[in-house]
Amino acid sequence: MATPAYLSEPQIYSLARLLQEIMEGNLRLPLFQRDFVWLNNQRIDLLESVRDGIPIGSVLIWRTATRSLQCFQGIGPHRLPERPAMEGILRSYLLDGVQRLTTLLGSIHPRNSGDLPAGPIERSIGQEWSWNLYYDLEARDFRLQEGDEEPPPTWQPLWLTLDGIGLLRFQRELAKHPGAERLITASDELVSAFRDYKIPVLAIVTEDLEQATRIFHRINSRGTPMGEFHMMQALTWSEGFDLRERLTVAKARLKEQGWEPEPEEDLFLDICKAALDLDIFEEDVEELSRRLAAAPQMIDEATENLLLAVRFLQKECGILSAELLPSRYQLILLAEAMRTCRACANPPGDVMRHLVRWFWLTTYGSAFRAVTGNKLQRLLHHLRQLAKGETTRAWGEPVGLFPPLPERFHYRSARSKVLALHLAGLRPRDVSGQPIEDPVALLARHGADAIVPLFRGHAESANRIIVHPQQAQAMRDLLLGNLLMRGSDELLASHAISPDAAQALHAQDVARFLEVRGKTLEELDQRVIDHFTKEEVSFSRPSPGR
Repeated sequence: MATPAYLSEPQIYSLARLLQEIMEGNLRLPLFQRDFVWLNNQRIDLLESVRDGIPIGSVLIWRTATRSLQCFQGIGPHRLPERPAMEGILRSYLLDGVQRLTTLLGSIHPRNSGDLPAGPIERSIGQEWSWNLYYDLEARDFRLQEGDEEPPPTWQPLWLTLDGIGLLRFQRELAKHPGAERLITASDELVSAFRDYKIPVLAIVTEDLEQATRIFHRINSRGTPMGEFHMMQALTWSEGFDLRERLTVAKARLKEQGWEPEPEEDLFLDICKAALDLDIFEEDVEELSRRLAAAPQMIDEATENLLLAVRFLQKECGILSAELLPSRYQLILLAEAMRTCRACANPPGDVMRHLVRWFWLTTYGSAFRAVTGNKLQRLLHHLRQLAKGETTRAWGEPVGLFPPLPERFHYRSARSKVLALHLAGLRPRDVSGQPIEDPVALLARHGADAIVPLFRGHAESANRIIVHPQQAQAMRDLLLGNLLMRGSDELLASHAISPDAAQALHAQDVARFLEVRGKTLEELDQRVIDHFTKEEVSFSRPSPGR
């Protein structure tokens, strides 16, 4: 039975005292908190509220005599002290108010030489943000310094707000400025507003970590919305399991494999949901956290299955990076297929070939366009059958007419990415007439910038060619300037430009060129579809022991 918690009466703290409690290590930020996420305008709004005496809400802390948690070692530009736990002494952890107190501590607390570390602190919140905040005494507005340019002498550094000696030196220099009396008055008013500001502090006292993290979950439904991962980080956190730490390692392993850009943490959670038959579209953080807390190894298993799915996409499908992946749901389901294969005592030998067909047919069939939870569950169920050898149908849906090649090119759409990949398969040539060394890798590195429009102002799919971004204009000049010499037939063919299309191109007949090349691309598209929609071999499940 959980130890009951009680909520103490609110205590009123001055802002200066509350920040000092953090700087002395008496009030700490547990690692299950998310990082600093506030935008600059949110920081400025908070500072203006304090200046104007507008309430910014209460702060909630957790007090415990037995729990000693791993905490952040730095906040903004400040290094925090490590306070050893002492038996029988209450420890205080911040549950609600991290974004507000990080903003205030990083902005107005005095900076000592020891506060600014030579290098990054291993566990720090908001350290990568700029904390060079000032108060424009003439305009009476807060400013964030951009770049290395020296601020005007009438901009008061906010970190002098609670620094009596530093503020006195600043005001002495300010006295030399025209209109000094008015400026010093504005400075004194700002300092008084911050030093006299009061914040209510509520404390929950409990020895139950699970109860504390669930309180954290519920109170963080307001303010800047927390993502599912951040809630999961709180609800699964224990002294032996840190979800953020596990996923940092997982993302590093993906990067080593060349899978970029870096995925969101929610991808790993969705892979766990698929394995648990939970609805990927539902943020049931309490249920998922309960299951993960009971079996934390699921995160490591999800990582292994994800790495296997990525290797499959890279090796078997030519999808070298996340940039080229038609749909993230394909990766989630393929990770589940890998889990199913690993759990199968006797996986079918040709399962990878069937998974390749599944990948391309779901791509051409736009299976994940406007996908719903129910449809995703059907696709997941079918893919498990395929991975276990219970079916050889590459796609659970009836194979009929596939959507045509989209008339307009949108790189984020599945079909447009497939078109780019197939154009890369033609080994397109560069302006020197030589084949591009690795056009798929070029797409993986540069994305939409490597499949450029030939005629500016035309968004049609038939208007796209693959070329290194730095050669885009040179290739346009070459193709549109009728400058092609010996070997031009090979160059044109490598870009799926037929002789008829080339004739229209040289005549600057845009409409005719797009029509003719569009038909060529449709034929290329159809040949690939035909390859994967050949009549499937009959299937009979082997009897046990065969």
